[in-house]
Amino acid sequence: MKQPSKIPKKQDQNIANHKSNNIKNDGDKLEVKNEDNANNAGNGSNLDKPDSIVFTKKQKVATLVKNTLQLVLGLLIIMLFLSIAKMIVRYFEITFPASILGMLMLFVALSLGIIKLSWIEFTGNLFLKYLALLFIPIGVGLVNYFELIAEHWLVIIFSLFFTTLFTLFMVGHCYQWLSREER
Repeated sequence: MKQPSKIPKKQDQNIANHKSNNIKNDGDKLEVKNEDNANNAGNGSNLDKPDSIVFTKKQKVATLVKNTLQLVLGLLIIMLFLSIAKMIVRYFEITFPASILGMLMLFVALSLGIIKLSWIEFTGNLFLKYLALLFIPIGVGLVNYFELIAEHWLVIIFSLFFTTLFTLFMVGHCYQWLSREER
């Protein structure tokens, strides 16, 4: 019989978080039961996984505080880079969007190791999770310009179609050029 591979504890917890769980709250303790242990009990695949994880109120509060501090730190760092970019754009009177400049500066800081990814990862993942909600005001705002869109719909469709094709073409050629240089 094949022995199950040992998974490091941190990875084991991450895997357990993505599996289907039963959660039971008993006042001051939160119990999470893993259904996969019951389903795989006979095949020995979950030998080192506990049947349930119990969180006390202190642990829940500590997790909440930790997540809040990570969110605040990430927001401060992102807003710092955005503010610096806005000052640069205003000082030099350039027409480049400050949000794009701030993102490029943050990318450079991450690439050089000035900013650690773990500092902004929680905030970034939270933004990505709720990204669709950020497009609702834009969609509602389009209703105000419906007549203009109806008048110029052909130009809009044409530009969307060909700019997408152009972008795909350029990305493909850049990838081929870069992969040719690596060989």
